[in-house]
Amino acid sequence: MCGFLGSITFKPIEREIFEVCNKRIECRGPDKKTIQSNKIFQSNKLFHNFAFNRLSIIDLSESANQPMYSDEFNSLVMFNGEVFNHRQLRKKLEKNTKFKTSHSDTEALLNGLSFEGINFLKQLNGQFSIFYFDINKKEYYLARDRAGQKPLYYTVNNNGFYFGSDLTAVKNLSGNNHFDDNQIANYLNLGSTITPNSFFKNIYCVEPGEYIKIKVNNENFELENRKYWEIHDYLDDKTFSEEEFVDLFEDSVDIRLDSDVPVSVFLSGGLDSTSIVKAISKKRESINSFSLITNSKKYNESEYMNSVVNKYKTNHHIELVESEIPFDKIQSILLSYDDIIYDPSIIPTFILSNKISKNFKVAISGDGGDELLSGYSHYNNFHNNRKFADSLIKKIYKYYPENFGTGNKILKYSNNWKTSYTSFYSDVKLMKLLNIDNYESFESIYLNGLGEDWKSLTITDYKYFLNELMLKKIDKSSMLNSLEIRSPFLDYRLYEYILGHRRFDTQNDFTPKKIIKNYLLGDFDKQFLERQKMGFSINLNNIVYNNINTINDQITSSILNNFIDLSKVKNLLKVKSRINAIRIWKLYSLSMYLESNK
Repeated sequence: MCGFLGSITFKPIEREIFEVCNKRIECRGPDKKTIQSNKIFQSNKLFHNFAFNRLSIIDLSESANQPMYSDEFNSLVMFNGEVFNHRQLRKKLEKNTKFKTSHSDTEALLNGLSFEGINFLKQLNGQFSIFYFDINKKEYYLARDRAGQKPLYYTVNNNGFYFGSDLTAVKNLSGNNHFDDNQIANYLNLGSTITPNSFFKNIYCVEPGEYIKIKVNNENFELENRKYWEIHDYLDDKTFSEEEFVDLFEDSVDIRLDSDVPVSVFLSGGLDSTSIVKAISKKRESINSFSLITNSKKYNESEYMNSVVNKYKTNHHIELVESEIPFDKIQSILLSYDDIIYDPSIIPTFILSNKISKNFKVAISGDGGDELLSGYSHYNNFHNNRKFADSLIKKIYKYYPENFGTGNKILKYSNNWKTSYTSFYSDVKLMKLLNIDNYESFESIYLNGLGEDWKSLTITDYKYFLNELMLKKIDKSSMLNSLEIRSPFLDYRLYEYILGHRRFDTQNDFTPKKIIKNYLLGDFDKQFLERQKMGFSINLNNIVYNNINTINDQITSSILNNFIDLSKVKNLLKVKSRINAIRIWKLYSLSMYLESNK
């Protein structure tokens, strides 16, 4: 896992400026920093600046460093992430290309792209963001993995083309530092910007499963965006085989154990992380597991963690977090991110990543299991009989006070699954309270064209919850601590299988996480398998309301005043609730981010 930064410009950039911008990314790869400044390739008269920060995991030799250049093909690559099937790809490529390294996944990627072209992306199983330069053809490419696990930002202006793993670094290097009002509004509604947009005008992120071809024509950069993988393409109704799925799952775990440094495991005590530990135990006798626990009973799963540790004999490490985390520590964590992530679970994720990174560079996590296997409550709402007619729901919601919250508890019972689903994430009541009307509707962005079935929920979770919220949190929280997270449940083969097969013959067949429960059956009792999901979080209510004066001062004195009517914020304080705590936290996180990036 690594981080990179690049510029392609018509005029040279001072090396000092480039190095300052790159410092943002050094945490992503502290083992080796390489900067190639003002290199002029014979293929064109552009100035190229490349910085690569390496976290050495696969092939630790110097020959595997990046940027990696191919003499054979006159091409160059930088990439952040891992190609998990690189050994299989190498065997195939060795028939036609030359390799200098013993087992570098970077070289397998470089030779594959150089020999087979950009469609080689379809053969990759991994988590990655890629910059590829075909010097002979004078073509540049940016690409991102199917799930969007690794970030990649870019922008174009009159001076050149800029790209990199960190939003702030790209913003500072390019000078494109104007906030996008619409994306600020989208964030307050949905908790995130909407891909491919960022908080800054004209700075974009490469979409999951997308590549961008860049060519220079008459001192202009021409960009061509194409999808090489789209989740909708794999919808089918084949007969489901639990055995086939489990085989795929265990293989997805197995290939993510490939590492030249020790590998650890996130162990929450939940079903997803437990199933991963079980799969690993079939391959390895020694497992290093890590858990974060709090003295709050609401978020403490230590009982279940201990059951897993005892069953699979892991070398277990515990990080204890007090329920009252010092607020200055929380502030420091928030300010370290290059993007806004309002999800309060970034705090325990950051803390646990920091703990693991003291001795490990790699950790396996159970992220993505709920999205893949229908683990969230909105799946239950979809399959269970609704309590009210949709017409009645809408009437009640219309008069639900904005100060009281989103109205989620009402809308989630809607007969229309799209209305029900939207209620979990969209906060139009907050928009009304703040007099904001320039935001995009959740339905128009994520739900158009979807059917009335559980697969549509899975697709929406994949495109919205994973891409816009979850994976940003995981990548940025871990890489700020120089830790690589690998998530077997995000293997694209599992999604293609789940969506391509008929899991439930009738509505009554639905059981949340049924496949994983069956996989663990016999190892654990009914109480373990059927317990209510806790989640990986902290008590946000306590954080917000115990520090409400500090939070209020920050919000009301920030440049947030330029974007919204903050006189309305006082109305949020009228009703003390979990939902309003989340709203206040959104505003606080936003104000901190705007102030630090103005």
